[in-house]
Amino acid sequence: MRPTSAMLTSVSVHGNPRISACTCEEARDSGERTRLRPVDASPPERRTEASHDEQLGGGGSKSPDATADSIQTGPEDDSGSRHFSVNVLSSVGYITLNVGLMAWYVPFLVSNLGLAAYGMLSLANSLVLYLAVVTDSLNSSVFRYLGIDLNQGDIGSANRTFNSALILSVLASCLLLVPIVATCYLLPLMFQVPPDLVAATRFVLAAVGVMALAALVGGVFGVSSLIRHRFDLRNIVRSLVLLCRVGVVGLLFAAEPPSLVHVGIGLILAAAIGLAGDVLLWRKLTPELSINPRLIESTRFRPLIGLGAWSAINVIGVLFIMQVDVIIVNQLLGPEATGRYASILLFPILIYTMGEAVLPVLSPAVMAHYATGSKQALQDLAKRSVRLLAIWLALPIGLLCGMGAPLLALWLGPAFADLQIVLLLLVAPLTINLATRPLSYVLTAYNEVKAQGLVTLALGAANVALAIAFVRAGLGLAGVPAAAALVWTMRNVLFVSSRSAVLLGLRWYAFNGHLAIGLLGMAGVAALGRILCALWWPTGWLSLASFAAVITLAYGAFAYFVFMTKADRELVSSVFARRSTS
Repeated sequence: MRPTSAMLTSVSVHGNPRISACTCEEARDSGERTRLRPVDASPPERRTEASHDEQLGGGGSKSPDATADSIQTGPEDDSGSRHFSVNVLSSVGYITLNVGLMAWYVPFLVSNLGLAAYGMLSLANSLVLYLAVVTDSLNSSVFRYLGIDLNQGDIGSANRTFNSALILSVLASCLLLVPIVATCYLLPLMFQVPPDLVAATRFVLAAVGVMALAALVGGVFGVSSLIRHRFDLRNIVRSLVLLCRVGVVGLLFAAEPPSLVHVGIGLILAAAIGLAGDVLLWRKLTPELSINPRLIESTRFRPLIGLGAWSAINVIGVLFIMQVDVIIVNQLLGPEATGRYASILLFPILIYTMGEAVLPVLSPAVMAHYATGSKQALQDLAKRSVRLLAIWLALPIGLLCGMGAPLLALWLGPAFADLQIVLLLLVAPLTINLATRPLSYVLTAYNEVKAQGLVTLALGAANVALAIAFVRAGLGLAGVPAAAALVWTMRNVLFVSSRSAVLLGLRWYAFNGHLAIGLLGMAGVAALGRILCALWWPTGWLSLASFAAVITLAYGAFAYFVFMTKADRELVSSVFARRSTS
């Protein structure tokens, strides 16, 4: 299984985004902080800033216009409604760019570096992503506290929160240099690395570490674009980072014999661009914030770190489910198998990336409905989000499941067609698991991250044990994604979905029907793809694309008139209508 990033700059070495989208947004509260007012409690105008400042350990008073200012973060405000279509379409543009580049980039790296070297790229990425335990925990705290400060109009408190968080991120980066350096040095002792690739792999691992630390510091600045709902500007920065990472490697490969070192150079330059972009957006979108060491308050460290404690537990669990696969493959099956497995990870990555077209927009909307006491609106948003995501994801996932063998044969070569079962296990569960992502925002709003973290950690440990057992039982590469699919689906269906429903005042199975719609749609698309490929095996990209187009048109019409409700159809039509008039 593979994460995507909706929050911060990627630290990927082969197009794999950071894990923050799956963890940071799911773990934005610790369970130790006093709850925000429940949605069925008193109206928000009766809240006072004193309660928030007491939680952060600082003083401050609410500005006279705080209530009015807080309204502008609601679901119907200018920054949310006006930019909704632009945000979604800019995400679609970024996804299109990402898909196009990665479809070329992965075979390019495999053919120029070889499977073993490409496997080392994926291994380096998996190792450094464990820094997300610190990175996402801190950045999720900043998003929550700074968002509350800015939304309530308390600029003084916002500046104290920002500067306290910034110094924490710098200190954390300095501390994280120790495990990065240690892992680089001990790499050949800890993992199976071909002797001729040890030095280059160490450099790539160090480069990915630099990118992760830049994302840690840049994340404090980057939350401004999330709070202000300017995903369009954020996607511009992400596109530049992606173009730099890929473009530099392409140029260096053309000028010199291909090497992993070139990939590392591209990562370091991309990290610099990402950090600079986050800072520029911070200055543009939140000019009221400034860097001022005198505003650092040590009393705010404990709440910021405490908020991230349960976030860290949740992140560790997620990592054990979603990022341990490459490590297990390397340890049990060797470098060549690692390269083969890593080569098809692009597809789940792209599915995650597709979810970014709408997922980042939903998080502020959920928090706004919760803060304003709109319980019915929150229920409707949660149900509609899950249903539409499941319907939307069923199409690309079904196409991959139904036409995986010819796709792999055309893209990477006939030798990779036998990985179709592995591909199916990687992507099929995402129909359910990504559709429940909006419900993680509900858990965040209700401060349920403690329970979520404990459940995820326990299931993460179970995933590691299951994956090892499945591989040793003779399932080979398929055993690793099979374990993750089982555990990840159990978490999202049995805990995230049911717990969110109860918190919203619904029956515990309220979301199961919406998830079942997506599952049926995915199965139907996959079956149709299998039938077409069995009758007429695609011999080229044109025939494969033709099959996909026919299935897409058939499924699109069926989903629009059968799966979608009248309100869903009106929403979809309004999005395109707003875009055409903007």
